[in-house]
Amino acid sequence: MKRFVCLIFFVFYIFQTLYAQNVKELTFSGGAPLDTYIPSITVPVLTEAFKRNGITFKALYLPSLRSLESTNSGFLDGELHRVSNFHEVSRGKYPNLIKIDSELVHVWVVAFAKKDIQINAWKDLKKYHVSYYRGRKNITSALAEVLPAKQIFTVSNDKKAFELLNAGRIDVVVTERNQGNRILSKYPEYSNIQEVGKLQQSVIFSYINKKYKILSIKIANTIDEMKKDGTFNNIVKMSNSAQK
Repeated sequence: MKRFVCLIFFVFYIFQTLYAQNVKELTFSGGAPLDTYIPSITVPVLTEAFKRNGITFKALYLPSLRSLESTNSGFLDGELHRVSNFHEVSRGKYPNLIKIDSELVHVWVVAFAKKDIQINAWKDLKKYHVSYYRGRKNITSALAEVLPAKQIFTVSNDKKAFELLNAGRIDVVVTERNQGNRILSKYPEYSNIQEVGKLQQSVIFSYINKKYKILSIKIANTIDEMKKDGTFNNIVKMSNSAQK
């Protein structure tokens, strides 16, 4: 009986795997609006990579934690952008997500302030009240190491963090450099806010539900091919131009 049950599960696994690898459409989500810096690169790169493998790719924005719950459960198919050490900073909470192993973006996590503040490392934030966009697991993990919860203010987007800073309710905003500078250039009322220090360089990858394990290797290889034939660099250049 035990062998029979094991055989049934094995057959089910084989059918599930075959179905997953022959899918014609996938949907990824991410915890940042699609017109912000990182999605402006990851979405077109993934769209092209999946297209080259005969798969229609769709992307949508969801609040970060809802996105993770949806992709880890298999309701959606993958994450648009997560840090390279995602499973470490999320403490293994989302085991069904595996990395598509080709780098997509390098970004700096930096500190912004309007006071005479200088930040050279995470520990330099100890005496300040800090705000950041919730759901960024790498920032959550790093801040928890140096600050008590009462000094950390999570918000639903980067703009709200800068609003708190401009109003004097916090001392420092922690976010990605490109996104922070984009907000500062867009809103002249923040002209007294500036970058005051680099905290961490992050390497961004996409993640996919583990039922697509074989496909994840094919997509990573395709992205590597796009880097060699110039397609990847063209997408990055177009994104950088659009963000200015």
